[in-house]
Amino acid sequence: MGILTKLFNRNKNQKRKPSKKACYFCKRQTNDMRTYKNEYNQTIKVCPLCVEYAERRAYIKP
Repeated sequence: MGILTKLFNRNKNQKRKPSKKACYFCKRQTNDMRTYKNEYNQTIKVCPLCVEYAERRAYIKP
């Protein structure tokens, strides 16, 4: 029982680090990035706040 408690507490205290990639539009770094392709067929990462803008500009979801 002591081992399980230690494992649970260790995983509970670990926090997700922000991704190293920044949003293509606002330069924000978050864990929940979505991938799109721009008009030059380059892969770009977009944060959840800028998804609406990316879809309005007709970027393609791969």
